[in-house]
Amino acid sequence: MTRIDRTRLENGVFPHRCQIATRFSDLDQIGHVNNVAAAEILQEGRALFVRAAGLLTGDPRPQVVVASSLIEFASDLLSPDPVEVSTGLLEIGRTSFRLGQIARQGSSIGLYAEIVQVLRDVRGPLPIPADWRTKLESLKINSAER
Repeated sequence: MTRIDRTRLENGVFPHRCQIATRFSDLDQIGHVNNVAAAEILQEGRALFVRAAGLLTGDPRPQVVVASSLIEFASDLLSPDPVEVSTGLLEIGRTSFRLGQIARQGSSIGLYAEIVQVLRDVRGPLPIPADWRTKLESLKINSAER
């Protein structure tokens, strides 16, 4: 089983952070944000990251789809507090890129995630264009200097 390098994410400097509100409908029977809602919170963070990076421009606009999703649950996320989602690039390939994410409330990390996204059109995967590559490279998760 593949595991996320939590230390790399914990010590990383993320280029993008956003606050995602928790909703009553996100809760399970014991009052925690449920697993489906947790994945949706991460998805919302990725969508805001991609928009902020300026990747979804041009015509025709290629699709960015999730090819792989690995989420590790570390601690409870609770309502009504918002969740801070930090997102950044881990690596870039020919047709895909891998993002790292952390979701936290206060000082507690609730989720670690690595998501592979593929660029494609109706015919299948597309090579990542040079302008996307440049934008993505500028959004890497950097190591915190100590």
